[in-house]
Amino acid sequence: MTDHRDNEPTDKPTTEPRKRGLSGMQVFAPFLASATPVRKAQRQADEQDRAERRAMAAHASDSPLNQMYQLTGHSPDCIAKVRRGLIVSCDCRTRPVEDPAVAVGLALHYEKFARTGKISFPKSIARLVEAGAANGDEACRMMLERLRRRGWADRPKQDGDQDSSSGRSS
Repeated sequence: MTDHRDNEPTDKPTTEPRKRGLSGMQVFAPFLASATPVRKAQRQADEQDRAERRAMAAHASDSPLNQMYQLTGHSPDCIAKVRRGLIVSCDCRTRPVEDPAVAVGLALHYEKFARTGKISFPKSIARLVEAGAANGDEACRMMLERLRRRGWADRPKQDGDQDSSSGRSS
């Protein structure tokens, strides 16, 4: 038989000091000390990445593609990510390119590039403006006349004109 008194608590105070284990801070202090340089390096890399994105957005903000993204409703940060290939879709609230306001805005921006000789005026933009004018939008009609004066949009066909294009339009 076993003696049950060995398992019962005693009322005698112990004279030897109680040994304590390491506290949480003492256990994690080496880890925290080694992680601090890593966190600082990550913060520096993040800040450098943000600075690069801002510089790239400022540098490319005048490009035709960026203008198109901006006019359709994308944010500058989204445009920078798309141009760097970091995202393929976003949550920006965009407008369709067929919107007359977008078509006129695109025509204005591409006209600026075409006047400087950087690019030729895109036929697709002229067709967007023509479609808006055909639907009765006054701003598109005025923009179409302006494009026709500069020779960047086709003149309306006269009754005797033959359609010389074959196949579908480009």
